[in-house]
Amino acid sequence: MKLGDLSDAQLLESLKSLCGQGRAVLARLLAHLVEVEERRLHLEAACPSMFQFCVRRLGMSEDEACRRIHAARLARRFPDLLVRIERGELTLSTIALLGGALTEATYPALVEAAAGKTKAEVQALLAKRSPMPDAPTAITAIPTQAPIPTLGVEAVFAPPPTGGRTRGPQLAPLSETRHKVQFTASNELRKKLERAQDLMRHANAEGDLAVVVERALDLLVEKLEKERLGKTSRPRRSREQSDTARISRATRRAVFERDGERCTFTDAEGHRCPATTWLEIDHVIPRARGGTSEVRNLRVRCRAHNALHAEQTFGKEHVARKIRERGDPRQRGYAPESCDVAANGLVNLGFRRAEVQRALDTVTARHGADDLSTIPVQTILREALAMLT
Repeated sequence: MKLGDLSDAQLLESLKSLCGQGRAVLARLLAHLVEVEERRLHLEAACPSMFQFCVRRLGMSEDEACRRIHAARLARRFPDLLVRIERGELTLSTIALLGGALTEATYPALVEAAAGKTKAEVQALLAKRSPMPDAPTAITAIPTQAPIPTLGVEAVFAPPPTGGRTRGPQLAPLSETRHKVQFTASNELRKKLERAQDLMRHANAEGDLAVVVERALDLLVEKLEKERLGKTSRPRRSREQSDTARISRATRRAVFERDGERCTFTDAEGHRCPATTWLEIDHVIPRARGGTSEVRNLRVRCRAHNALHAEQTFGKEHVARKIRERGDPRQRGYAPESCDVAANGLVNLGFRRAEVQRALDTVTARHGADDLSTIPVQTILREALAMLT
């Protein structure tokens, strides 16, 4: 039957039924995401994170993937969330707001109070439960033109749009070969940029900031390639080594060049992991089992697939115990971007950096091995701030 043949009552009833089916499907989808991550199937599918798996393999948008992964991880801690989603009591938006405040102690009362409420009503509920101090009264003049004309790129120091939030770093294409870069600079960075402009006027008479940044990045990339990849302008001949503890710079360089500076994990269908960040040298035969540090026993793996190999070799419990003993928050999956943003924000509020780090470590441990890059920074800040206050 065509939609046009339905009566008004039938159309509305059909729509209501479809909404109910959609909620049921969403709840089942989240349960599937929980199980996929628990079994590490996203790693087996050559994806370094659940986010990559949802976007590349399941066809979700970036925003859709973030919200669903966040909800799925909360549902792993609180399975009742899936029931409430299916009933229509909670949405992904309200769950995202509640996430930072949910603990075993607060869950029953907080979720019951938020059931059936809109996003704005949940925001009001959280503000009443954990009120924030008043924002300081201030009048800020917004210039009508670029405040730092000598730098040549007004976007670097431009104020946020009136009535809007300050956005994070942005990189957007303007044409096939040109891109817009925008970020907020500290006073220290501004002084460094101006100093660099002054020192290279002989080669950059106009003081083009893009030229300054590109020259600086050339030097930074060269330094990082030397540190991380073992690259050098005068490479020595690589010697095979059997030392089981140390990997020489020449060996590191040979491995990264051979593997194309990309994770080498490949799934059963031949898909190779696309990760080119958080790359590590992995021993095919682990050192603990007699593996050497020769080139033929080494390969490039992203951190996630390096950890997967360790779990498959030694068991998940053994690896988890070693990570806890080491106490490295990044090894527990703490996204460095979220870590830096949250830490800097809390320090700017007046908390000591040591106290901030302890609070962030606790937040990381609470989320287990979750990839916090999919969790809003605001959520991490809220949890850490609750511990600090």
